Amino acid sequence: MTTVKSTQQLTELVGDAEAFLADAWGVRTATFRCPAVPALLSAPEIWDAFDCGLLVAPYFSVARDGVSAPAADISVTRKVLQKPRARYANGAGVRKWFAAGYTVCLRQPDHWHAGLKELVGALREELRADVRSSVFLSPPPAQDDAQGGTPVRTEAHLFALQLEGETRWSVGDEGRRTQTALTPGSVLYLPPGHEHTVAAHQGNALYLTLSVRRPSPRDLAEVALAGFLKSAPAEAIAGTHHYLSLEEKVSWLRRELTAHLAGQDIDDLLATAVGIHQRAGQA
Repeated sequence: MTTVKSTQQLTELVGDAEAFLADAWGVRTATFRCPAVPALLSAPEIWDAFDCGLLVAPYFSVARDGVSAPAADISVTRKVLQKPRARYANGAGVRKWFAAGYTVCLRQPDHWHAGLKELVGALREELRADVRSSVFLSPPPAQDDAQGGTPVRTEAHLFALQLEGETRWSVGDEGRRTQTALTPGSVLYLPPGHEHTVAAHQGNALYLTLSVRRPSPRDLAEVALAGFLKSAPAEAIAGTHHYLSLEEKVSWLRRELTAHLAGQDIDDLLATAVGIHQRAGQA
């Protein structure tokens, strides 16, 4: 069954999935070991993806400290179906800026990489959440920026999977930071709202992040209400509500909306809310 496969996937990343969800999820940072992580993706595979010429922005970016490399240097215009299409990756240009200390990022590589697609799909199903992947290939920072640049605060649950090399993560607000070193096979979990910086250490580093967003109560309410407004009772009253008093309208709404919510399939409600998030966040 797919559910069992998904449970095994999360367990592979964090050990005891039930203990992780009960003790760490949304509460505290935690680190784990997963020997299978380094086999997910390699730096040569990334360079091959650039050399094949099919990557297009915004599925890739090249930046350092929030400053992007010039688009003219890292992208080219290609003819597709006899029409010019801009923003295709220029592999040589990307390599040039990477050598200059810029980090290469692939957004949502699970759209084209089979192994990452399987991983993201499994976690999405078990956690019943929108899961996004990003891959970062980073050179070591300059000596005057060994802490990893500007701090970032994520609003989603975040898993960082170390694929190659070593990264140093500084997590927490100023004065309350903890330092964590990730080596190939390491998995770091960060709850929402945790500020962090990350930098490669003693060489190039390749790591994968998985951003996990579960639907909020507002998301679920909007999906439920949208379904209610398309229901048979709502359509039936559309032409007759003019004959009702305000009190009768409120009474009707309380009765019919309560009945609609009571009959909701929770799995369908969650799946619809997650799907809306996924479609809204396509690169």
